[in-house]
Amino acid sequence: MSKTRVIMTGPMPPAIGGMATVLEDLKNSKLAEQVTLEFFNTFKTTAEGRSLFIAVKSKLLLWSKWILLIRGQQQTIVHIHTCSGFTFFLDSVLVCLARMSSRPVVLHIHGGRFLEFLDGLNPLLLGIVRRVFGACQRIVVLSDYWQKSLTDRLGKFAFSVVENGVPIYALQKQDSKEKVQILFLGNLSRMKGVFDLITAMQKIEGAVLNLVGGEDEKGVFLEIEQLINKHQLEDKILIHGPQYGEAKNSFLQVADIFVLPSYAEALPISMLEAMAQGLPVIVSGVGSIPSVITSEQEGFIVEPGQIDELIQAINDLVNDAVLRDKMGVAGRKRCEQQFGIDLTVSKLMKIYSEIT
Repeated sequence: MSKTRVIMTGPMPPAIGGMATVLEDLKNSKLAEQVTLEFFNTFKTTAEGRSLFIAVKSKLLLWSKWILLIRGQQQTIVHIHTCSGFTFFLDSVLVCLARMSSRPVVLHIHGGRFLEFLDGLNPLLLGIVRRVFGACQRIVVLSDYWQKSLTDRLGKFAFSVVENGVPIYALQKQDSKEKVQILFLGNLSRMKGVFDLITAMQKIEGAVLNLVGGEDEKGVFLEIEQLINKHQLEDKILIHGPQYGEAKNSFLQVADIFVLPSYAEALPISMLEAMAQGLPVIVSGVGSIPSVITSEQEGFIVEPGQIDELIQAINDLVNDAVLRDKMGVAGRKRCEQQFGIDLTVSKLMKIYSEIT
């Protein structure tokens, strides 16, 4: 008996960010053993500043490839990973083309700004979103919080909660460091709280902050460097840019504390990766984070933009190795029980079986 064919779409590496990490983790998971798994990369490959003609031509070519890919007689499910903004409407074209070919569609919602995106739409565009949701056999969301929030705004659809999952590797910690290593892992932007974190580091002693991530906003690297220089924090804060694979894992292995003081999140993969590595986390109580982290157990939850709270939480962990270890153990246990990639695969397989 042939396996179900699943065509999964979204940005693949070298794209950076949580969605690309999710797809890469699923690519390397047991899902590929249970279905015939194919990937369709929607990561933009044309240069910045491209002409309108090049942009349109690129999309038409992409959609033509999509039509050819989803054809055939084999039982096929289309699984589309999407987020807010113009990306959602581009992915909606893929949804429509898949439904025209009578393929069942799973639409997987990512991104901390999705509610803000919906709230900013006029009635016509909001109606289009509802039509797209209605065309899908299943809408995957990352937590009960997201299901309720989307239901409140759009109405009832065929929602399923599938939390992000990460690989659970054997711990490989690097100890005996001169200073406590603090890790920020994510796109560098104001929304992620990077500038608040840099400000907080003025009040932190005995620690180094490693900023690992790409430039989410044009010119943000330069602004960060200027702020670091302004406050003479060159010996406390290091910018490493985006890292992939083993290079990224090496930062998790050397870290003692993970910090992500975001203003908006869905369910951050970087936080789960840190927990899986046994790190205590300091995070904002936004999106699905409060359903994962209990403050003072796996780490600390702080209010977005409250720099004094952030300073206190960082200092508490920098100055207490026993507390770091205790919270790190609790976080890894929570991750093993609820957020391993195998659990994600199991839930996806259940959805696939229900819609075929």
